[in-house]
Amino acid sequence: MNWLYDRLTRNDTPKPADLIFVFAGRMERKRYGLELYRAKLAPRLLLSIGRFEVSKMRPFALEKMDELTAARDRIPAEKRHFFYEIDGCGVRWEQARMRRWSTYGEVLALKEYLERGTPHRIIAVSSDLHLRRIAVTIEKVFRGVPIDVLYCPVPAGRSPIHEDGWWRRSRDRSYVLLETVKLAAYGLILRMPDRLIPRLMRLKN
Repeated sequence: MNWLYDRLTRNDTPKPADLIFVFAGRMERKRYGLELYRAKLAPRLLLSIGRFEVSKMRPFALEKMDELTAARDRIPAEKRHFFYEIDGCGVRWEQARMRRWSTYGEVLALKEYLERGTPHRIIAVSSDLHLRRIAVTIEKVFRGVPIDVLYCPVPAGRSPIHEDGWWRRSRDRSYVLLETVKLAAYGLILRMPDRLIPRLMRLKN
C-alpha cells in the first residue's frame, strides 16, 4: 500500500536556494525550516503562520512575537494569517493576503508577496503528504514565472503520520485517504479556466 502514500509526496534533496518558504499547519514544519535556514541553505526564511499557530511560536524565541500576538488579537479571526520573514537584516511580518484558507489561497498569497522580488530558487517545506498537492498548485499559480522549487518534507520520524504500515492505523489511514481526495480535487479544479478556479476552490472548502 505504500504506492498510494508515495504518490502523494515529493522528496527533493535540500540544496542552496534564495528563499525557504514554510507552509502553515504543523509546528514541526517551522522547526525544520529554521534548521535549514540556520544551516545557511538560503539567506531568507519565510514562515506562513496561521491564526492557531501564533501562540505556539513562543518556544522558538523569535523576535517580535509579542507584536505579532497583539496584532492577531486585533484582527478579525478569518484574517489572522501572517507571513513572518527572517533574513540578515532582521525580522519583519505582515498580514498575508489570503483569499480563503486553503493551499491554493496560501500559494496565491505567496506569489503576491514575492512580486516585490521573485527568487530564482525556493525550498518549499511542508509535511510529506502535503507536498504533491503543493507542487501541482505552485506549477499552476507560478506558470510562466522562471522559478525553481525544491519540495522538501519534514524528515521522517518528526511527523505524526508515518509511511510504514500507515493503513493499519486509523488516524494515518484517514489522513492519507483525505489527502488523496484533495489531490484529485485539485487536479480537476486546476485544469479549469483561471477565472473559475477561485470559485471552485471556495465551493470545495
